[in-house]
Amino acid sequence: MTTVSDLPWQRLDRRMLVVHPIVDLAKLVPVLLVIAITGGTADDRWRLWGGLALAAAVMLYGVSRWFTTTYRIGTDRVELRTGLLRRHHHSVHRDRIRTADLTANPAHRLFGLAVVRVGTGRREGGENAELTLDAVARGEAERLRALLLREAVPVGPDAPAAPELARLRWTWVRFAPLTFSALAVVGAVWFGLLRLAEEFSIRPGPQVLEETAGRAPIWLGAVALLVTAVVGAAVVFVEGWWGYRLTRADDGGLVLRRGLLTRRTLSLEGRRVRGVELDEPLLVRLGRGARPLALTTGLRADGAGEHVGAVGPAMPRREAHRVAAGVLGVGEDEATRTRLVRHPRAALVRRLTRGLGPALVVAAVLLILPRVPGDEVLVPVLLGGAALLAVDRIRSLGHALTPSALVARQGAWVRRTVVLRRGGVIGWRLEQSLTQRRAGLVTLHAVTAAGRGRYEVLDVDVARALELVEDVTPGLLAPFVIDGRGARSFVRR
Repeated sequence: MTTVSDLPWQRLDRRMLVVHPIVDLAKLVPVLLVIAITGGTADDRWRLWGGLALAAAVMLYGVSRWFTTTYRIGTDRVELRTGLLRRHHHSVHRDRIRTADLTANPAHRLFGLAVVRVGTGRREGGENAELTLDAVARGEAERLRALLLREAVPVGPDAPAAPELARLRWTWVRFAPLTFSALAVVGAVWFGLLRLAEEFSIRPGPQVLEETAGRAPIWLGAVALLVTAVVGAAVVFVEGWWGYRLTRADDGGLVLRRGLLTRRTLSLEGRRVRGVELDEPLLVRLGRGARPLALTTGLRADGAGEHVGAVGPAMPRREAHRVAAGVLGVGEDEATRTRLVRHPRAALVRRLTRGLGPALVVAAVLLILPRVPGDEVLVPVLLGGAALLAVDRIRSLGHALTPSALVARQGAWVRRTVVLRRGGVIGWRLEQSLTQRRAGLVTLHAVTAAGRGRYEVLDVDVARALELVEDVTPGLLAPFVIDGRGARSFVRR
């Protein structure tokens, strides 16, 4: 058997000698522009020379990466050596590989190259969390991805096409302005415009501002913000999800391809998919949309920004249910469309009081304070909105246990329906606050190695929580004696 030590070291594609300097110089363009604009005097010309020296150093560094980077892939390990002044030797056992994803920005695509990122699934990141081969030929990148994930590579014109689970529909762009990206685009665009105006000392005088404010109606600014949000969010959607396809690999895994300027290929092993999640932010839900996500070991949820387990953009709810069921390979009635069990009345009362309580406190403060213009409208709107959100939380609350998975749903601002495979549950955590103890309720956390790490069944009866634990992981509670007084009443035998 051939071991890694018997294999020769390989270099990256020679075309990266051109691509890397181009990409690195493109990142320096804003800096060089600022230096050129602010360095017009004789005393400031050293900035321009410094900028040129910096660009030359970046180009030399980009070229040196080809001479200092080598890799080899054996039957048991993958090794990568990098560094000029400080050498790094990364070695990963192939059993530790969780993902092998491809990306290609416009410069890479122009020269037929791609970047291969080999992930080990370590949550803490660090140098050993990912190996990056930047860059190899596109065909070689596809071969390496399939090799590292042990996929069969279909060849020839008669090779069967991969089963397709989802494909982009351009009508889905209507959900883009309803997502967080719309607000992010508005903030980024207007912040950039303000900074640009400040850089060029564009500051309208008070008289100009007064005259403009007098002529321009207030709604004109609102329309400008709305148009910026809609157009900007649509542009972000098109760039990110152009050519979106979700297919089933031969080994039961998933392959997601998307991107206009930067092409991305994400591979998920079927045996590492622990479940799915259906996210419905409030505005998207009002538009009858949702977004499917895969709960996979080796992929973690980002605290901000895009969830790395997303297997599709925001899409019609019916389509999202179908995609979620397709990811699990089960029927929709066994996934996110399963009939949920309602929680006890005490849980519903708790949702109502927690939703209305803060609003009632704020309304009381507004009524006690001296009256201000508009408070006679603000208080009813505040209480009405809080009541609607509380009712929505009650309607969203539910759980179920299917033959293959645990299903839980909750949330108002973002309604989340989680389907966690029974085999993906590696532990349980029961939490009970003082008010929950008085109401006989408990929050049950199903611990898993995928996604956020644990998913909760909120405000369930104590007996029901223990029943779920026993049904999903039979015998786990056998070493304990339960006296029926609550989740804190377990006694080790």
